[in-house]
Amino acid sequence: MTPTDRSPRWPYPALLLLTALGLGVSGAPAPLYGIYAAEWDFAPITTTVVFAAYAVAALVSVLAAGSLSDRFGRRPVLLVAIGLVLAGLAVFALAGGVAALLVARVLHGLGVGAIVVAGSAALLDLRPADGARVGLHSGVTMNLGIAVVIFLVALDAQVGPAPLVAPYVVLAVLTLVGGLAVLRMPEPHQDGRAVRLDVARPKVPRAIAPDFRFAALGVMAAWSVLGVFLSSSRASRRTRSARGTCSSGAASWPSPPPRPR
Repeated sequence: MTPTDRSPRWPYPALLLLTALGLGVSGAPAPLYGIYAAEWDFAPITTTVVFAAYAVAALVSVLAAGSLSDRFGRRPVLLVAIGLVLAGLAVFALAGGVAALLVARVLHGLGVGAIVVAGSAALLDLRPADGARVGLHSGVTMNLGIAVVIFLVALDAQVGPAPLVAPYVVLAVLTLVGGLAVLRMPEPHQDGRAVRLDVARPKVPRAIAPDFRFAALGVMAAWSVLGVFLSSSRASRRTRSARGTCSSGAASWPSPPPRPR
């Protein structure tokens, strides 16, 4: 669809904020895994499994969402994705064990992957002649979204009264607002609907392959460091607790009597 002067302008910033919120939701549980581990006493490998569940679900969603949004439109795919994100937030808020974390992360992987793909495609539909700027706007807002949400969730984990519930409630309200915006906006993708569904095959053009490999290594390294940090936080707390116990025991041990002169 080619935008006209009569087309509303608000869907573009609304979609940018929605994709930023999606990335924020994907990172929201990261500062809380230490609390989950302490309360439920699960091994560090469990955090890795939870991360992997999200990554697999997001990959499946990314590969399928593009074709689905081409065939059925951006808005239907975005609305389904928002429903998956809301379901995942509800599971997180009511979670009582590791199984709930896995279910919530799978739901979020499917939902966030679809939001990013369909939302990015909708942005290009709205401004087809300005792809470079759309990519810049998307990259900046997505990174800001995940950074701001992780920071605020971590802050709430330090000072908030309900760190395992309140962040998900706030994110659910924001996601509902995003869903209402999607309901109100016109369908961006009007022309060139795909006749059949297909799964995208990942492919990197030769011209950008070296830059892509370099960027991919940086992303993998960053997420690996985060995973190691989150997994080691529990061991660090145990070490500090053990040292504190030893120190307390040493302080309470009676002093030897003075030697007679």
